[in-house]
Order: sequence, then C-alpha cells, then structure tokens
Amino acid sequence: MLLLAPLLLALLAPCGNDARDESAYREAAQQAVRDAILTLDDLGDGWTLSEIGPEALADLQLTGDCAPLNGRGAGLPGQVASGDSEPMTGPSNEEMVDTVNAFTDTPVAEAAVRQADGLVLQCTDQIGEALKRAVDIAAKDLGVDDVIVDINGRVEPGSFTKFGDETAAYVLRADISTLFGDYDVNGKILIIRDGPLTGVLIYAILGDLDQQDEQDLAGLLAEKLASAARTLPD
Repeated sequence: MLLLAPLLLALLAPCGNDARDESAYREAAQQAVRDAILTLDDLGDGWTLSEIGPEALADLQLTGDCAPLNGRGAGLPGQVASGDSEPMTGPSNEEMVDTVNAFTDTPVAEAAVRQADGLVLQCTDQIGEALKRAVDIAAKDLGVDDVIVDINGRVEPGSFTKFGDETAAYVLRADISTLFGDYDVNGKILIIRDGPLTGVLIYAILGDLDQQDEQDLAGLLAEKLASAARTLPD
C-alpha cells in the first residue's frame, strides 16, 4: 500500500491541477468580460443611458434553430462568461448596446463566430421580425407608438473595417410608416473577436448611419477586448 501511494498521488495530482486551472480561467474570464464591456466612461460627451429599455435593442426572442442568437454569444458551445452593457444613447440620438463573451480558447471562439454567422444568414426572416418588434417597443418606451402605421425590417450581410482578429458585420434597416410621413432606422450588428473573447455591438440610428461614429465605437470595443484578452491565462 505504501508503495502504491506515490503512484496514486502522481495520478491524482494532474486531475486536481486541471480543475484548479479551469476554475482560475473561468474567474479570469469573468473579470475580462467585465473589463471589456463598454460603459459611459468610455464614451465621449453627449452619451447617456438610454430611455429605451434593453429589450428594444437586445431582446431578439428568436425561436427554433435561430434561438442560439438570442444571447449574442452567451450559451454557444464553450462559452464560460458573458456580460451586457447598459443601452446607451449618443449625441445624435444613436442607440448602442454591446455584449462580451469569453470562450474556453481561441479555436472555440472562432467556431462560435462561424456558427453565429451561419445562423444570422439562416435566420434573416426572424431577425427582420425581431427588428420590427424592437422598433415597436422603442416607440412605446418613447410614447410615440400611436402614430406608427407600419414597420418593415430586414437584415443582410455587410462590410466593415477589420478590428481584432476578425470582424463580421450585418446591416439592419427598418422602414417606418407614420401618420406624418415615412422614416427609416439604420443600424449594424458587429461581431469582433480577439483571441477567446468576442464582442457583439448593436448600433442603430434614425436616418443615415454615421460611419465615423460606428468606427469610433467599434475601435473602443476592440481596444477593450484586446486589453482584456491579454489578462487571460494561456
């Protein structure tokens, strides 16, 4: 028995270390997610917390095969930590919210981005309906829903400057008919990956998109993702 004891310790020790390493990684990942989320302190003058509830920007309510997109990365295979920013309004009344996710390693994060991209392309009809619902909720939050006659929403692949290790972009558009005329809401969904971290930025504005504003927000998120990724253990 005494002769077997060292062998048993040698066999059990790696198991214990692996468990401790995994626990340490999850703890570091949770902190990295908190550090990477955009806050008002990161943004310029004129940004405030949004009067529109979080469900208008981020509550997709997709079903079936499309349901994994509801968490904007949370719940995808290998995800170990997730966090959302508060919805925020910019000086031009643009609306923004972001979600940061940490995965077990970089290949798993890469696979999550590929899965999300495939689902967005597969689920354009449901996302279009979710966009219509989001505009309706936002209108109710602002007390102007009684003037809206009709809403049409759609999403399609887009292009964007590469940030981090990879960037995916999708264009959002909602055409709104009201008692006083027609308006359009334009937006973007950006997925930025840096190592095992992903950031999903949802941005929308009444009227034309401000490309510089988009670039600035994406750049801020990419910087925070890169900084947070460097804190994760190998």
